[in-house]
Amino acid sequence: MIRAAWDGRTAHVAEQAKAFRTKIEKAEKQIDTLLDRIVEATNPSVASAYEAKIAKLEQEKLIETEKAENLAKPAHTFEELFELAMRFLLSPYDIWKNGALPVRRTVLKLAFSKRLRYCRESGVRTPDIALPFKALGSFCGVKKEMARRGGFEPPTPWFVAKYSIQLSYRRAERP
Repeated sequence: MIRAAWDGRTAHVAEQAKAFRTKIEKAEKQIDTLLDRIVEATNPSVASAYEAKIAKLEQEKLIETEKAENLAKPAHTFEELFELAMRFLLSPYDIWKNGALPVRRTVLKLAFSKRLRYCRESGVRTPDIALPFKALGSFCGVKKEMARRGGFEPPTPWFVAKYSIQLSYRRAERP
């Protein structure tokens, strides 16, 4: 499915490049026709009108040439980019942890569909996960919940302080 989308996008880019080349060829033919008319023109005002039209066509030709050049072939193959995407989906945290600030920002934008929200009283709010992770999450079938505010360990009473977070875990009840 992903390969079909890649091939469709590549075909669309090829069609756009062909359309730009057609426009460039059309402009070149019009310029040639106008140059022939300038040679035959005896009136200076007619010749200057042809020259103005040629200048406009040259400008359009440059714009179309630039558009065609911007539709260059991809810098990487489908296989390379697919491998990169799969490594990201496998462990975005590893990429985030080892990356510089721009890489970390990119990972956050790719992993979450909206900006992370923070509340002063309760901390980071439950994030809106991006679509690929929602789709992958539906495969595992495990119920996922956020950690309690005190951390992963339940708070236990202690005689000096009000509560202490000790390594006293309760077994999770299986449904």
